[in-house]
This record gives sequence, C-alpha cells and structure tokens, in this order.
Amino acid sequence: MHGHILQLCVIQAVASFIHLEPKNATLLRGSEVHFNCSTDESWDVMTWLLGGRTVLTISVEHGPLGRDEHVSTVNHSTSSLSMWELVLMNASFSSIVQEVICELLPTRLGRSSSALFVQEKGNVRILESDLSVQEGMLVTFHCQASGWYPDPSVSWVVSGTTVDRGDYNTSSLQDPNGLFNSTSVLQIKAETSSSVECWASVSAAVAHQSSSVKLTVVAPKAPQDYTVVIAVIVSVCTIILLAVLILILYYRKKLSKSSSGNKVSSSSWTVNLSRRRRSVADETRGKVNPGYHAEDVTSSGHHDLRNRADSTINIISPPRVRGERITASALFKTSGGISDTSV
Repeated sequence: MHGHILQLCVIQAVASFIHLEPKNATLLRGSEVHFNCSTDESWDVMTWLLGGRTVLTISVEHGPLGRDEHVSTVNHSTSSLSMWELVLMNASFSSIVQEVICELLPTRLGRSSSALFVQEKGNVRILESDLSVQEGMLVTFHCQASGWYPDPSVSWVVSGTTVDRGDYNTSSLQDPNGLFNSTSVLQIKAETSSSVECWASVSAAVAHQSSSVKLTVVAPKAPQDYTVVIAVIVSVCTIILLAVLILILYYRKKLSKSSSGNKVSSSSWTVNLSRRRRSVADETRGKVNPGYHAEDVTSSGHHDLRNRADSTINIISPPRVRGERITASALFKTSGGISDTSV
C-alpha cells in the first residue's frame, strides 16, 4: 500500500518537470498546429511522437536531427527554462484522436502528452434549384452535406432568419472512410419570396459551408370570370331577338293590310254588280220587247246568245281574292243577270 502511494507521488513529481501545451488541439485537415514542450530540468534528447510515430528528435548539443517537410521546430529556451516548439504543417485527417507526446531523456524525466483532433470539412448543396410557386403552397427542400468529420451541424436560414431545429429533420450515415454524409429536409409554407440557405459546419471551421436557392412566390391564379362575356352575349342575343320579332310583326301587319284590301275590293265589286242587276231588272220589268220573236230563237241563235253571255261574264268577272273560290251558283246568277240585261 505504501509502495503504491510512493509510486503515484513519483509520477506526479516527474510530470511536474515537463509541460506540453496545449493539452487539446482541434483543427481542420491541412491546417497548421503548434505545441510547446518545456522543462526546468536538464536533458540530453527531446523526442516528439505523433500517433505513436516519431516525427522529430532534438539534441541538446546538435539541435534538431533529420528533416521532415511537414514538421518544423523553434527554440524558445532561456537560461532558466528549456522550451521547444513543434510545428505540424498540413495536418492529416484521422478519424481517431491522435496523441502528441514530448519525451525527454534520460528516462527519469519522463514524458507529457496532448490530444490532437483533426476534422474534415466537406461540401454542402441544396438539391433543388430556384423555385417559383403559388402563395400558400408547401415547399420541400433537401440539403446534402457530404464528406464531413465529425458529423456536421446542419441548419437552415430563410431570408436571414435561422429556422428552429424542430422544423426540419436531419439524418447522417458514416462511410467506410469514417466520413459523415448528412441529409436535411425542410418544409415551409410559401408566403413571401425569399432566399433559402443550408449551412453545414464543424467546430474547427472558422466559417460554415453554405448553399442557397431562391424561392419566388406568385399570387394564386384567380378563377376566370365569365360575367362580362356572358353579359355581352346575352345583350347581343336580346338585340337580335328583338330585331327578328320586330321584322315578324312588320311583315304580318303588311300581309294583313294586303288581305283586307283585296277583301274590300271584292266586296265593292259584288255590291256594284248587284246594284246593276237591280237597275236593269227594274227597267225591263213588265215591258214588251218589240224586237223579240220567239221563232228567231233557234238552236244556233240560242248558242250565239250563250256565247255572248259567257264572254260578258269573262269581261266583267271580279278580281279573285287569294283562297276565294267562285261557286257555280254565283256564275249562274251572274249569267242570268246578263241575259236579262241583253233581252
């Protein structure tokens, strides 16, 4: 028990002889990092190890031994303190934390270590291009962040305002190389035209990676109003119908007047004919015709008399009214009147 406590005290005392700073360093692949190893004890050889591999050896008498294009060193020692700076240039990516060790010989001085965390910055893009949608529609955007380590932080910004994390979903997968590929889905309601940005970043990045598209919101298409068209059509049809109705009434009135005139003419002719018959009958009634001889009336004479009567009828026949028929009795009456007149 006492031996274990003594061992811990020795380790703590040894550690106090060597100081390695910083204790933790995080940077992006390809960046440069600085570590300082210092002690107030004397030493012969200083060895730097990265991930278990020796990258630099320094001799008190000869200084740095060997050359590495990715490693450099700077001596900051004073009369009371020995301090050397290790500069790692173009840090390589590793999906695991790399241990940086500063070891001093003789071995009684021991070693000190720090953690080096190298991150990878990938790329980000929104899969959709610029969109133009109607107001009120739901629009979905997909953001893909590829080749990141560790899992990137993905966020959305709409018109300069960060979207709440609860309004989008993000999922990630790690590939065989240890890099993460993340996909984020955002759904928003189109209200005003705006810019939509997707940001991705890791802690070592000074600035985020971003991708943006434009969302243009247009007013919804108004339903076509046919009121004016219908009103014009109804007005035109009404005018046409009125014109047709007026024409029909005009022609009907004209035909009615023509028919009435024909009827009046026929009636006047009939009245005149009747008056003539009565006047002839009145003049010859009860008088003896001295030129009449019964024996002169022969068949041929009778035939000539009938022919003259027929021709007289044809000459004084009244104008016919359309649709009016002259009956046989009327003809006989007419011929009788003429015969009486000629006798």
